[in-house]
Amino acid sequence: MSKTNPAHPLSALTQPIRLSKPFTLTSLAICSSLVLAGCGNDSDNIFAVDEPEKISEATLIDAPVVTKTFTAAELKAAVATAGLSAAVDADPICGITVQYINHTTKGLKGEATNATGAVILPNNEGNNNKDCQGERPIMLYAHGTTPVQNYNLAALNDPENAAYETALLIAANFAGQGDIVIAPNYPGYDKSELDYAPYVTLQQGQQMLDGLHAGKLAIEKLATNKAAPTKVKASDKLFITGYSQGGYVAMAAAKALDDKGQPATAVSPASGPYALTAFADSIMSGNVIFGGTVFLPMLTRSYDNEYNNLIKGVYADKYAETAPNLFPTNDNLVGLFFAGKIPTTQLFQSSPTGYDILEALPAPTPKNAFGFSDKTYLFNTDFRAKYVQDMQSNPDGIYPAFTAPNGAVPVKSNLAVRKAFIDNDLRAYQPKSPMLLCGGNQDPSVTYDVNADAQARIWKSTAKQPFALIDMDLSNQEARSENDKSTYVTTLPPAVDKNVRAAAMAIQEKFTSNLTTLLTNTYQVAYAEAIEKGKSVAEAQAAGQTASYTEQLSSYHGMVAPYCLSAATVFFDQYR
Repeated sequence: MSKTNPAHPLSALTQPIRLSKPFTLTSLAICSSLVLAGCGNDSDNIFAVDEPEKISEATLIDAPVVTKTFTAAELKAAVATAGLSAAVDADPICGITVQYINHTTKGLKGEATNATGAVILPNNEGNNNKDCQGERPIMLYAHGTTPVQNYNLAALNDPENAAYETALLIAANFAGQGDIVIAPNYPGYDKSELDYAPYVTLQQGQQMLDGLHAGKLAIEKLATNKAAPTKVKASDKLFITGYSQGGYVAMAAAKALDDKGQPATAVSPASGPYALTAFADSIMSGNVIFGGTVFLPMLTRSYDNEYNNLIKGVYADKYAETAPNLFPTNDNLVGLFFAGKIPTTQLFQSSPTGYDILEALPAPTPKNAFGFSDKTYLFNTDFRAKYVQDMQSNPDGIYPAFTAPNGAVPVKSNLAVRKAFIDNDLRAYQPKSPMLLCGGNQDPSVTYDVNADAQARIWKSTAKQPFALIDMDLSNQEARSENDKSTYVTTLPPAVDKNVRAAAMAIQEKFTSNLTTLLTNTYQVAYAEAIEKGKSVAEAQAAGQTASYTEQLSSYHGMVAPYCLSAATVFFDQYR
């Protein structure tokens, strides 16, 4: 299923602030040759083969509900109506059946709860297409950050749902090409009774396996559903992908499967905060991120529920009552900003005094000024000073400088929040499946160099499984190459690498071209408007630069997502 990748001007794959062999053939051969020794005797376990560990104890709470069916033509039309055709690699060849599932799982304190999700199956519409029936691979999809509580990836019957475009894209790109898609909504979302949402924690790996197991149960039930029968069942191929938060969760799910001795076929995490401690240290040092006033409260709320009483003193007084429990929510995000419940982009106090350790940090620059304010800032300055002090006392192996060969995570911390980051840091994970990392080096929301690039450096020195890293952004390639930064890193086998590398080059060029066009057009419009208002050339140039940078801040992270999805598709094709 080789595909070419058209330009992707859209990004619905992230929500920015805009997946038993008890008796093998080998053991059968041994048994045949030693039959007189009693291999088949129930009382003789010399040649017994252990059952693989069950990946989950999850059960379906309700019968799966079919929310929507599409023919291939209807799916193509729905994608076009949503304006997403450029983000779909090839026209669907299969129709799809969308199932909504509700299943058991556990929260971060081990409490029993439920979670919902989507199971999207290909159907052959009577066209006898072998790629739309029989045993099909499973694509386990981990969604990106969303502050919207009613997010539901099974809601392909509801274009108004916040998950609709993402669901449509993964349905068209995977189920429409013959894969079974299982896409959990995560506990805390949709109809889950959990009153918080686990966020960037290793436990999300097991929660994904609960969704995977429940999805398989639903597939079995759908086969007997007279209203929407299917000729599809799951093969032994399992692929995992996700973007942003979903990139981290995809890797956590792969780790959870590895820990149970059942690794996935191949995995492609994209733009995730894998080296969580280094990422947090970078932010607290002043390398602010766009969207941080949403992401970080979600993170601390999750950890506060997992570790208990973790956030006292973390937030500035103005937001200490509202920020910790605000997300996810169905309230309008812009409305929350205007109501003063959360600052728009400002994380830190601009010019703190009385804190030598903070005063020694680099001052805010015009490019990161959006993350600072003297009046409306999210984090308590005293907390930030304590955090930076802990960084210096217990340094990280990636930030501020990479320490070869493995950029080790700190061995300890005196700060509860930072201890939680250390506990959930994925950089030391040694995968048992082939991996494709992906991202963009100028990502303003999930810093590339301390996450994807650092993970690749670690794996290149330590990993036994093959992997590759694709940096989608070629626009600053020359400058980065001077610092030994490569747009493509690989240890893949030559036959696999040849195809992935060729696809990567084409996808990188398209992303870079579209990024350049977007930013150039934005600059030109702002420049022209300024001139029309009587501004000088210098003032118009400044207006254009500001507009272009603002556009990059708001669009870049989401814009990378569909390109990484295209790369993942090519990568997975090598292992089908």
